[in-house]
Amino acid sequence: MEHTLRAIVLRRRDAGESDRRLTVLSEERGLVDVLAKGARKGGSRLAGCSEPLAVSVMQIAKGKQREFLTQAQPITSFPGLRGDHDRLACGLSLAEVVAQTTPHERPEAELFTFLLVALKHIETHEKPLVALAWALTGLLDVTGHRPSFDLCAETGAKIVEARPWYSSAAGGYVRESAAIAFSDRLRTRAEVLIGLARLLDCEEPPPNLKFAGECLGLLRHIWMDIAGRELPTLDQLMKSIHATANGS
Repeated sequence: MEHTLRAIVLRRRDAGESDRRLTVLSEERGLVDVLAKGARKGGSRLAGCSEPLAVSVMQIAKGKQREFLTQAQPITSFPGLRGDHDRLACGLSLAEVVAQTTPHERPEAELFTFLLVALKHIETHEKPLVALAWALTGLLDVTGHRPSFDLCAETGAKIVEARPWYSSAAGGYVRESAAIAFSDRLRTRAEVLIGLARLLDCEEPPPNLKFAGECLGLLRHIWMDIAGRELPTLDQLMKSIHATANGS
């Protein structure tokens, strides 16, 4: 029996001589793993639709041990991402976070729609790093992980320090007097926390974001805590940002 999914490819791995194992985010079933048989063969009709960030209407057949992608009707592959290294790195970083933190087999219509919108912003925004920071911040809200960026998670007080503490265990910003209780605390800038708090209220990425690289650094830390594992694609993007900032 076959069924239809509207899905985004988040991750692709080679399998066998010519197959691809795909992790996709679908509107109907959430995160699903499927096998695209023969997708690596020249002229395969599944080749383009099995690329990361490709969006298509997929026909899925259930086998004894796994599910198979049998047909796919392309919707978009975000061509503006693929023609720009920085935009592609941002898009793949976002896809990695979703793949590593989303439970399998749980309908995620809101998350699916958000990811489509976020990838379009990364594709078209003048500053893709700003669009990615907006996307990773909004993703916290969509997935129920929204922290307290600009009010102390312990006391509710506003930020007063220039170099405040952030703790995922505490649930966000913590005052100096309360931070000692949290071993995962790290220093950041008041402008970073305030900037991220403002992003949560933005329906689309703003034109600019002060300390965008540092905002992404804190977001990387937050999402690694949520995932409970490394995020190598996002890590590589952060290394690139730091190298550019240091002029190397």
